[in-house]
Amino acid sequence: MKISFSLEGKSPLKQAQIESIERAISASMGGPGEYFIGLSFVSQEVIQKMNNSYAGNNYPTDVLSFDYSDSVKGGAIGDIAVCTQLAKAQAKEYDTSLEAELSLLVVHGALHILGEDHQTNAEITSLDQLQSDIMSTMNYKYRDFKWSH
Repeated sequence: MKISFSLEGKSPLKQAQIESIERAISASMGGPGEYFIGLSFVSQEVIQKMNNSYAGNNYPTDVLSFDYSDSVKGGAIGDIAVCTQLAKAQAKEYDTSLEAELSLLVVHGALHILGEDHQTNAEITSLDQLQSDIMSTMNYKYRDFKWSH
């Protein structure tokens, strides 16, 4: 499997870091096919509007993913929106770099699009391990993730 991100707008991550995330996810997931995921970094106000419009939750969140894979065969399979403001606050809270926090949120969003979820304890355990492995591949320490369903 090969994952490629299509950056929409400005990014707080350098292109080399985005490519590192692509490689780490691709290596961890395996399998055939090439997939494209749109990636945007947005404000807290924008992500709150998106969260309200698409999920019915009128509050900001750190990352949203939109899975289109049911409607396509290969090609563009989804979009990820990451809230830069919340990522900065979380990086400070978890005593990690902004680059590591943004990378984790991109990984989390991509894994959702690729079919991973965290609705059950078994799914949480599996996704937690997968995220930890991917972050380790990129030489980041994995922080505890606050899981919500």
